Amino acid sequence: MAIKKAAGLDDVRIRVAHRLADYEVPNGHGELGTLAIAVERDLTRTFKAHWTGFKLTFRRSTLLLSATLNNGQYWSEGYIAPGQPSWVLAFRRDPPKARGSGGPRPDDKLSLEHSIEVSLAERHRLIDAGQIPHEELIRMEDFDDPLEAVDEFFNYTEWYILRATEASWDQLGFVTEASSGWGPDQDHIATLPAGPAIEEGLKKNDIIWVTPDTSGQPLACWFVYRNGKIYILSAEPQQRIPDATHVREAHVSVRWKGRDARLVDFDAAVRVIRPERRDEFEEIGALLVAKRQGVQGTVEDIVERWMASGVILELTPRL
Repeated sequence: MAIKKAAGLDDVRIRVAHRLADYEVPNGHGELGTLAIAVERDLTRTFKAHWTGFKLTFRRSTLLLSATLNNGQYWSEGYIAPGQPSWVLAFRRDPPKARGSGGPRPDDKLSLEHSIEVSLAERHRLIDAGQIPHEELIRMEDFDDPLEAVDEFFNYTEWYILRATEASWDQLGFVTEASSGWGPDQDHIATLPAGPAIEEGLKKNDIIWVTPDTSGQPLACWFVYRNGKIYILSAEPQQRIPDATHVREAHVSVRWKGRDARLVDFDAAVRVIRPERRDEFEEIGALLVAKRQGVQGTVEDIVERWMASGVILELTPRL
């Protein structure tokens, strides 16, 4: 049984780059605000939710995301920490004083000037400028999967920051701190739409990781990519998809060739090509034979053997 590998910081950076591309966030400081990216370790974040104080501690290297409007009115924070729970938070400044919960009180000692012991340079500049004197937590959530935390950071920013001010993603920009480990690969992905990113990844790789809806376990599969479709054989002892004839959906992960980091993830609709569709099976089967090295026999014999023992899955990426 295949065991899913835990995501590391490289995977997290790639996921952030893909989300920047998905939301079309431009590089550089934005018209209305900035999404800052950095990596820190041994950091602590304290804050209050109603009357309760919270203290989050991150001992390991943690990717910090902070989307802040220029006026400091709303902001979101993501503490993406492989190996420990990740956190996503959304805040606003100067909550109304006449309210039943969340507003500043005489006993509030956790104003923002004191709450961040280590954080992004962008947040420090706002604090030092006195633009964020008080904070109110809007929402918070923790995640065991750091990649899910990245996705939710962008969701939080969409719902609680941008929509609150009728702003859009193209009015933000993203900047990377020197500590972030951000490089040309991430910059390239951040400007690449999902479709071209998928195609580029498939053309450069011999193996993809497929999680069919019949098992929930990721499987390393060799494949053929043609005209926007991915074809996977389920017939050999070395490559059998569990209950392949009933697969209808799959999640696909493409990694950087020669590196243990995700390049792009996507969902795909699945169509089963059975031996009964002989002409189609033979056509795609011949392409798979050409891709499969070390298999014994003629093309015709190999395809006949596959037809007797399995099926071909056609995957169509959902963009």
